[in-house]
Amino acid sequence: MNRYEEQIVGALFDVVDAEEHGEARRLLMRAYESNATGDRDELIERLVSELVVVLNEELTRREGADVLTDTIGFLLDRFLSVVEVAPVAIVVVGPDGTVQLWNDGAERLFGWSESDALGRRFVSGEAETEAEAEVDGGAEAADPLESSLQRLRNGERLTGVEARHPHRDGSLLEVRFWAAPLRDRDGEFTGATYVATDIGERKRREQRLTVLNRVLRHNIRNDANVIAGHLEAIAANRPDDDPHVEAMDRRLSSIVDLSEAARQLERLQGSDGEESQTTYDLSSLVEGRAGDLRATHPTADVAVRSPADAEAVAHELFPYALDNVLENAIEHNDSPSPRVRVTVRADRDGASVTVADDGPGLPPHEREVLTRSDETKLTHSTGMGLWLVRWIVRASGGELRAAKSDLGGTAVTVSLRG
Repeated sequence: MNRYEEQIVGALFDVVDAEEHGEARRLLMRAYESNATGDRDELIERLVSELVVVLNEELTRREGADVLTDTIGFLLDRFLSVVEVAPVAIVVVGPDGTVQLWNDGAERLFGWSESDALGRRFVSGEAETEAEAEVDGGAEAADPLESSLQRLRNGERLTGVEARHPHRDGSLLEVRFWAAPLRDRDGEFTGATYVATDIGERKRREQRLTVLNRVLRHNIRNDANVIAGHLEAIAANRPDDDPHVEAMDRRLSSIVDLSEAARQLERLQGSDGEESQTTYDLSSLVEGRAGDLRATHPTADVAVRSPADAEAVAHELFPYALDNVLENAIEHNDSPSPRVRVTVRADRDGASVTVADDGPGLPPHEREVLTRSDETKLTHSTGMGLWLVRWIVRASGGELRAAKSDLGGTAVTVSLRG
């Protein structure tokens, strides 16, 4: 039993009038109450059967027809109200790509009124003439949208496809659209429904941020190299443990790390969808990254406990996020021999990695970074590292948690799907 039949049953309850068809409504309610404790799908099936009996036995042929007509009208009114108030463009086309439904959202997005758009081509059904191409822009229209009708005819459903479509003023809009085929009871293709939204401003903003990011990273990298050279010259004439030189060196390293984090953020922004997902053997990945951590921090006590195999799916930048969590476990620890325990667990739904340390623990504002999706004054982090970890884990479809560790410091757990 599908959800559409369930909606019809609900509409019939609303349409059958208590005064005009009191006995029919009473029988329907009795059927519902007698089956209400059963399985949902089984309940709907029984109600449909009861509806047929009640309509045949309690209503005349004319009354039954009126009830069904009112039910269809009831559902249609609800559907049309949703279509009209939707903040996105909703367009229904026939098998040849001509517009049959054009909501207010489509008029706001594309500029054509409903009267202008109805009967005109939205996408190509077959080869079209120049006269037929005013609404869809003719040869200038983008291929993904223009080829979509044939793909829908072949049974595809299109999700989040980026394309260009002309506005009435002649400009080309950057849009993302979703589409599904429409078929009659015999399975014949009768057209398609499109939902489209404007992504132009978002893409322009991303482009500006990308350019700004690259310029700033280039300048930071060059300036950092110059400062590093001068600092090296100063350090040659100072004691090895000069606190001023060490402080400048730490700050310079932080600036370089910030530039690298910005580069990774640009990569994260430029990758989206399943093509950016990779299957990892977390046991192997963690062992390798923990080995690198031991090499760069030889005084640290780094232990790993993991099963022989622990597969999980994550974003291609996940190793960078793992490195960040591992580095944080040591870099913020003042102990001469920091302790880090890394535990990998696997289950039927995926796998998880927990990095526990004996450090001072994450400050509240840093820990909140791991649980919020936006950076406010209350969640301002001292760097981008934790934000990148959060964003990469979210892009992986995973979950991030922070708690007090058994070692006395912080335990950060990343859970990933299998």
